[in-house]
Amino acid sequence: MNNSSKNKLLFNVIIIYGTVAVGKFTVANELHKLINYKFFHNHHTYDLSRQLFERGSLYGGRIIENIRIMLFKEIAEAKINVITTHTYSPKFVSTTGLSDPMYMKKVQSIIERKGGRACFVHLFADEKEILKRVSGESRKNHMKLKDKKIMKEILKTDDWELPAPVKNNLQIDSTNLSAKQVSNFIIKHFNLS
Repeated sequence: MNNSSKNKLLFNVIIIYGTVAVGKFTVANELHKLINYKFFHNHHTYDLSRQLFERGSLYGGRIIENIRIMLFKEIAEAKINVITTHTYSPKFVSTTGLSDPMYMKKVQSIIERKGGRACFVHLFADEKEILKRVSGESRKNHMKLKDKKIMKEILKTDDWELPAPVKNNLQIDSTNLSAKQVSNFIIKHFNLS
């Protein structure tokens, strides 16, 4: 089998991850427009859980994890091209005991077992830019953090520039880049169409 026919059999799942307010949704949305992959935002599952359970509860954590894992399994089974986002923290452990690094490895494994390619994109930016973005208009449509003071505290709690321990992991400093520039870089790096 030649390389071009092999690539046609694969499906891609692009996981754009990073800290709160780094621009994951904005980049994912722009990328969706450019390559027309299906797009689901991590807040789709988070918002559903918040309708029923308190933030940080075991029940809410289980709902979020179970739905996300089920979605990745169904995406892999259907072999469809998808873009999604994830707020990643190297030290985060959910109420179920699943750490963020292990979650990312689990997602990668689900996709690869079905012949897909997990394309991880780690976005980061400097603190000043993140604090500017956190109060942006686009954050009001989803129940997202908009408070600069809280964001400052979040940035102190973890090393947000540490990448997830996964393969196919592109790191992009988006401080001075537009969403379109970042998207074009992702397309070129992963040879997406």
